[in-house]
Amino acid sequence: MEDRYSVLVSKILSGEASEEERKEFRQFLADNPDYDFTYNQLKEYWNADIRSTLMDDREQVTDKIMARIKANDSEPVVKKSSLRIAVAAAVLFFVTTCALIYMYKEQVGSTYTYAAQSVPVEYTLADGSKITLNKNSSISLAPDYGDKFRNVKLEGEAYFVVAKDKSRPFVVETKGTKTRVLGTSFNIKTQGNDVVATLVEGSVLFTSSGCKETLRPNEELRYNVSTSKFDRYACDVQMNTAWVSGRFNYSGVSFATFVSKLEEIYNRKIQVSDNQLASRIVSASFLVEEPIEDILEALKGELKFTYVIDKTNSINISGR
Repeated sequence: MEDRYSVLVSKILSGEASEEERKEFRQFLADNPDYDFTYNQLKEYWNADIRSTLMDDREQVTDKIMARIKANDSEPVVKKSSLRIAVAAAVLFFVTTCALIYMYKEQVGSTYTYAAQSVPVEYTLADGSKITLNKNSSISLAPDYGDKFRNVKLEGEAYFVVAKDKSRPFVVETKGTKTRVLGTSFNIKTQGNDVVATLVEGSVLFTSSGCKETLRPNEELRYNVSTSKFDRYACDVQMNTAWVSGRFNYSGVSFATFVSKLEEIYNRKIQVSDNQLASRIVSASFLVEEPIEDILEALKGELKFTYVIDKTNSINISGR
């Protein structure tokens, strides 16, 4: 199955996939959700300037890829289309086996810094804690991390799955705030002057000037570092952390609820005119970058509805 996945990804990236192969690939992702994140990373790598980040220019990247191809290819002549597929296949191998192409790890004085560039990257720390950095984000920690303390400093956004250790609390520091945990899963991001902490499971203690709050699962806290004002509220954890897996998942919700989620995700106004349709129970899973039209097309046959997009880009859904 992995061999076929590699072939399909290579053809998709190189632009050589037929319509049937594209359909096969979409079905493959639908049947194997675990491959979504890998594909998104590969696509980012293929399209983004990150290919030249760790090297002088793109020609060096191409040379490195082609060197791998030549080392495993006895045929001296390769057609242009086959070459593009081969390069894509080499990218697949290169990316999945050399994760450093996505990130850097450097020692600055007495601090280690881990960063993600154009795609999310997961790191496992010495204590077993896992940190997924969103793109353009970084964490730094001291070389003696885990000896007595487990403190990390965050820039940007990260999702944490912390290994339990009551004797050594895990502390995330960002913009003068501290989020303290023993063992839990949570998300923290900075947005301008705001720090936003989202708790998935367990508990965290958020502290800063004028704020000391313990969050419960499915709660979020937004703190403004300029005014010291904060707001704590219930939230949709799945939606707020979908960037980690690259996929939104909704199970057993009313169509009306599902549509409201689509409105938030895509910033589009959606009206459902049929009350019976609005009360139907649905389950859906889709990629974070998937067009909303594709989602509606996938559902309309089963739910038997039609939709129209008006001049304001709003969507009007009605039953048949």
